[in-house]
Amino acid sequence: MRRSKSSPLRGSVSQNNVSVRMRAQEKSGAGFLTRLGILAAVALVIIGVCVALWQAGWPQEKFADAKDAALIWSQKAHFAVRDIEVEGRHMSRREDVYDALGTEQGAPIFAFDAENAAAHLAKLPWVDSAVVERRLPDTVAVILTERVPTARWQHDEKTYVIDGNGRVLPSANPDDFAWLPLLVGLGADSEAQAFLTLLGHYPDIQKLTQSAVRVSERRWDLHLQANITVRLPEQDVGDALHRLSVLIAQKQILDRNVAAVDLRFPDKLVIEPAPAKTTGDARL
Repeated sequence: MRRSKSSPLRGSVSQNNVSVRMRAQEKSGAGFLTRLGILAAVALVIIGVCVALWQAGWPQEKFADAKDAALIWSQKAHFAVRDIEVEGRHMSRREDVYDALGTEQGAPIFAFDAENAAAHLAKLPWVDSAVVERRLPDTVAVILTERVPTARWQHDEKTYVIDGNGRVLPSANPDDFAWLPLLVGLGADSEAQAFLTLLGHYPDIQKLTQSAVRVSERRWDLHLQANITVRLPEQDVGDALHRLSVLIAQKQILDRNVAAVDLRFPDKLVIEPAPAKTTGDARL
């Protein structure tokens, strides 16, 4: 009898291999997720510890200790403040300048904050600007630009000393600056620089001017010697001052019985005679 050949089991081997691979992948995926979870947990613990240490100030404390140690070392290496050089100090008090610097001889020069010192110096009454530098190994250099007294400003029955920008110099005593021109009235401070620059072109008038009064914040009245008032226009002040200079030099206006000269009109000249005098001729 012939033996019948048994047919092979179709698909049995390949199917078994697929199922084995699938189970292996499942196990592998589960292991990866487990490892990932453990890693995330460790990371969270590390982050938590770092945050706790930071909040407790441990890193800052260690950094400060290291910084202090470095500064002590730098002092021993002669990187310490030995000289403080100040240029441009005329009106500012020496003690105020040193206090604003915030350092002293022997202090570590690397601990000196030049930018902060310059900011404090700029707040001093007489200081307009300040430049501060560390010049290694041992020098602090200061260059001051001080505000320049330009005029005395009288307002609300008080007199102040102002600089060219019209800013009040609070520590300046007006009696110490009696030689400065006197400006009077609201707005005279802000217009001081422009007006005084223009007036400086006419030294003959400037020398005779006792005060300049700002009228309605629009124009100026000059009060000259011999009690003569000169009314200047709002515009073309330079032309009016030129006309006045000619009147003084050629017409001897100050020697006449005149109370006021009105230069507000470009095409005419108005002379007001002084009422106290009965002699003399006010005509030109």
